[in-house]
Amino acid sequence: MTDHPVLLARARAEQDPFPHHHLSETFTSHHAERLRETFPTTGFRRVIGHDPDKTYTMWTRPLHPAPDRPADQLPAPWGTFVREVTGPVYRREMAGVTGLDLDACRIEVNLWRYPPDCWLDPHVDKETKLVTQVFYFNEPWPVVWGGNLLLLGSQDPDDVVRRIPPLHNSSVVLVRGEGSWHAVESALPENPGAMRLSAQVIFHRADQDLA
Repeated sequence: MTDHPVLLARARAEQDPFPHHHLSETFTSHHAERLRETFPTTGFRRVIGHDPDKTYTMWTRPLHPAPDRPADQLPAPWGTFVREVTGPVYRREMAGVTGLDLDACRIEVNLWRYPPDCWLDPHVDKETKLVTQVFYFNEPWPVVWGGNLLLLGSQDPDDVVRRIPPLHNSSVVLVRGEGSWHAVESALPENPGAMRLSAQVIFHRADQDLA
């Protein structure tokens, strides 16, 4: 038994507006609390994009593949998390949930911080990304605070089919497809503590270089 098992067996399959899975409880409450309490606050860099497909701004810290010279030591619960999601059990269970062959995939793990001036425009993930699981660590987080994951019916940012708040210990598994449009809206600055915290695990095609 691993220290931070991801409870993928509890994932609820959804088809609207595209195939995805939602977990209202991703870890046991004890493990989730350890991760939330030790969510790193340093070692992040701001990334800004003006790609033809989307624009975005956010703060990120790569966990795997690890940078050659990490800026800060990773808290123990997060080191365990990385070992869990890059291990064979998680890979096998994710393949069972999604129905995809993930044996040869490369895995990328990142942390993300979204203060109110950050967002991610509507987009479909690149073809190299097969599956992404996004883990949330905010408590509390009412939907009206903004900062929600938007699942869209099209490229139109107003075509919101589902709005998923970044609630502590919840997560969502996104299966990449030509119609898997999604976005992250800005958090509203008038809400105290509106710092959206998440981790992301991505299964890339085997020929994708993650260096």
